[in-house]
Parts: sequence; structure tokens; C-alpha cells
Amino acid sequence: MSRPNASRIVVIGATGRVGRLLAQRFTRRGHPLLCIARNADALRQMPGEHALLDLDHADGNESVIHAGDIVINAAHARYTSRIVGICPADIARLIVIGSTRYLSRIPDSKADEVRVAVAFLKDAELPWVVLHPTMIYGAEGENNVQRMAALIRRFHIVPMPGGGRALIQPVHVLDVVEAVARTIERPDVRNIEIDVGGPQPLPYWQFLQAIARANATWVKVLPLPLPLVRLMARMTAVLPRVPTIQDAEVLRLQEDKNIDVGPLECVLGLRPRTLEEGLELTFGTRSADR
Repeated sequence: MSRPNASRIVVIGATGRVGRLLAQRFTRRGHPLLCIARNADALRQMPGEHALLDLDHADGNESVIHAGDIVINAAHARYTSRIVGICPADIARLIVIGSTRYLSRIPDSKADEVRVAVAFLKDAELPWVVLHPTMIYGAEGENNVQRMAALIRRFHIVPMPGGGRALIQPVHVLDVVEAVARTIERPDVRNIEIDVGGPQPLPYWQFLQAIARANATWVKVLPLPLPLVRLMARMTAVLPRVPTIQDAEVLRLQEDKNIDVGPLECVLGLRPRTLEEGLELTFGTRSADR
């Protein structure tokens, strides 16, 4: 049953990992919902209304967004300018899920795409919010924590440049969904960027130990020089039953990825769950009680 006078919510990228959870959340809360994606088969499994749209190509289905809609870009920040182009100027808001990669000092095309998207929005004549998550974990099929857990279970020894002392602040996918939901509930929150991460940073080696504990196993971090770790990462592309690790991922292991979640709590009133709670939820030892 839809809420009376509730704005319709449009989820672009609704069949993705975050998009699916957003669609489920808003359906449970009774919001009118339009799911947009490029995969017809996957879209048929989604709740609400459906619309096929390939953001890489004009396909004649671009008038599906209406005045007063709340539009969520859960596809990728690089599509932001394209989405703005098909939105009426009088939508309620455009909420973009970006990435804290925009903070990276390492040359990175994905970080550049987020920066370009934000710069475009600042010149756009419609209300917007950008939520920048850190590393997202806990979604079905995600390859951050799940991939690292697979490596730990198989080898128990993880080589890390600098011994894994760089800081990391991962966020559970349900907290990202909650941040979007609270943004929708706060119509006064607009034309702002908010970083979304876990409650506190920790060194990468502690992150790996937490993953091991959540899987009732152990891990040892092996400090190695960066060139050797990069060489070993290249080998994962040809080793059977080993998740592939990209060179850019290795380079970013040297970089602190801690953020200030104060604005997340002050503006949206959201205190993200701890890593231990999130890992218990990810590996099935805790229920989703929020």
C-alpha cells in the first residue's frame, strides 16, 4: 500500500547490489517505486513499476522521470550528467551514490569520474545530494570482504605493503541504504556531499584479522616490499580458484582511507554499525536488526 502523497522514488541501477536493497527497502515502506535498469530479465524480478533504460545509449525510454520524483543514481557516478539530462528541473531531488575514492591522491579514473560528477551537479539547476561511501561490504555477491575471506580461508597468509598499516573504514551496505533513506526523509538536506563510512578507521591488518575471526579462522599479515606485492597480485590473474587482484588495488593499500563521519551523524542522525556487527551480519552469525 503506497503512502498517501508520498513522492515516487526512482531507483536507477535497481538491479545492482545496492539498488536491489534500496528497492526492497522502499517497497516495504510503502513508497511508490520505479525501478530502472538495462537488463530486462533482472528487471522483471524487481518490485514496483519498471522501465528499461541503457544509460550508455539513447533508447527512447527517457521520459519516465516526472516532476516531483526522488531520483537515486545507484548505477554509477559517471552517469550523473546523463541522468540530469533526462530529469525535469522540478524533480524533488537527485541522490547520487558516489565514492570516497574522490579523496584518493593516486591517479585513478574512477576517482576522476566521481569528481567530474560532483562538479557537474554543482552547476546543475536541480536539488541534489551526493553520498560518498567508503569500501562497501555485506551485499550479496560483493567482492571486497567476501573475496578477502576466500583468500584468508585458503592461504591464511596475506602479503601487504608496509604490513597493512594504512587505515581503512569500510561501511556495511545496509548503512549505505539507511543513509539514502534518511536523506529522502530530510527534504531540507540538499546540495551537499556527505561521506558515509564505518564508525571508526582501523589499520588494514586489523581489518583482515576481524574477517578471519568472523570466519572462525586465522590470518597472518606478511610485510613485503611494494614491487613484490604488485608482482604477486599480477599472478592472481592466472592462478585457478584465486580472486584476481588489480594493480590499482595494491597501490591504494598504501593510502589511508579514513574519513570524518561526523556530518553523517549530525546531518542524517546515522551512527553506522561497527565492523564486528557488520561482519557477523555478512557471514550469517547476526540478524539484520535495524
